[in-house]
Amino acid sequence: MSVKVDLHDLQRMDGEPSAAFNDTDLPSGSTGKYCYHVGSGGQLIILIDERGESRVDRVFSPTAWVSVRGDVWRKGKLLD
Repeated sequence: MSVKVDLHDLQRMDGEPSAAFNDTDLPSGSTGKYCYHVGSGGQLIILIDERGESRVDRVFSPTAWVSVRGDVWRKGKLLD
């Protein structure tokens, strides 16, 4: 799985996301997977979930992103 983000400043004409976070890019042997959460202020938070624990990988401001696709992290768990 992965998280795909369309950013305002990097709109692509071919329909591909302008930023992609692929689970296969994580360190070899990792059981982690990318997911995302939208904060109360509209910021997009890209997380890495590792066996039910999450850590922040990247944060986009509310005005930087248009849409996002992938697994959602909410209320302390990964929603599939």
